[in-house]
Amino acid sequence: MGNYFIRHTQVFLATLGDMARSPAATINTVLIIAITLLLPSLLYVLIKSSQGLSDSWQGRPQLSIFLQKDASDAEAQLIFQEIQLHPAIELAEFVTPKQALEEFRLLSETASFDEELEFLGGNPLPASIVLMPNKQSANSENLTELKDQLSKIDGIDTIRLDLDWTERFNAIIGTVSRIGLLLSILLGLGLVLIVGNTIKLLIHNRRDEIEVTKLVGGTNIFVRRPFLYYGTLLGLLGALFSLAFLLLAAGLVDEPLSKLASLYQRQSLVYQLEAAEVAAIIVAGGALGWLAARWSVAQHLWRIKPR
Repeated sequence: MGNYFIRHTQVFLATLGDMARSPAATINTVLIIAITLLLPSLLYVLIKSSQGLSDSWQGRPQLSIFLQKDASDAEAQLIFQEIQLHPAIELAEFVTPKQALEEFRLLSETASFDEELEFLGGNPLPASIVLMPNKQSANSENLTELKDQLSKIDGIDTIRLDLDWTERFNAIIGTVSRIGLLLSILLGLGLVLIVGNTIKLLIHNRRDEIEVTKLVGGTNIFVRRPFLYYGTLLGLLGALFSLAFLLLAAGLVDEPLSKLASLYQRQSLVYQLEAAEVAAIIVAGGALGWLAARWSVAQHLWRIKPR
C-alpha cells in the first residue's frame, strides 16, 4: 500500500513539473477551462439572487382581505387577530375604511372626488386586511390553499389574490434555469473536448517515451496514469481560477447592487456561494478534466505499440 501511494505521489509531482515546464500552454488551457466554468456559475448566481430578491416584502405575493361592510369594529379586530395567529402568515396589516379612503383619494387625483363621495352617500370602502405569507407558503399552490382556508372565516366578504405576476416571475426563473442547465451541459462537453485535445497533443509529443515504456513491460494503466493526473489538475486549476473570476465579478458590481439592495431593505442582492457549492464547482472541474483525459487516452493510447 505504501508503494502504491509513493508511485502516485511521484506521478503527481512529475505532472506538476511537466506543467511548469510549459507555462504558456498550461495557463492558456487553464484560462479556457476557467471561462467555460465561469459562465454557468454566473448564471447560477444570477438565478439564486433573483430567487432571494423575490423573498423580500416587495417581491412576495400579498393577499387583500375585504371584510363585510356591516362588520363592527370589534368584529373586525377579532377577525384580524384570528388571521394573525394563522401559522402560514408572517405579517398582517389592518386597514380601516378611513385609511382606505385616504389612500384611494391620493391615487385617484380627481378634483371632483368629494362631490362623487357625497353622491355615493358616504365612504363605500370596507375595512380590509393586507397580509404577507411566510416563505414556505409563498408558492401558488399553498397560497390558493391559504385563500380557501381564510374564506371560511365569518365576516370576510372577498379575498383578492393576484398570482399572475408571481406565475410570470416563476416561469421566467424556470426558463432561465432550463437554459442554464442546457448551457452547462454544452459547456461541459466543450470542456471535455478542450482538455481531451490537450491530452491528445501530449500523447503525440510523448509517443517515443510511451513506446519505450511499453517495450520494457509498462502496462496501459501505468502509461495512462500521468495523463489522467494532467487532465485532473487542469480541471482543478480551471475551477479555482473560475472561482477567482467569480469573486472579481462580484466585487465589480458590488457598489451599484448595494444601492439597489438598500431599496429592498437587504444587505446584498448577490447570492453568496456556500462551502458545499464552492466544493461542487471544484469537484466538477476536476471530474470533467479526469473524464476528458480518460476519454482521450482511451481513443489514442491503444494505437501506440512498441516497434
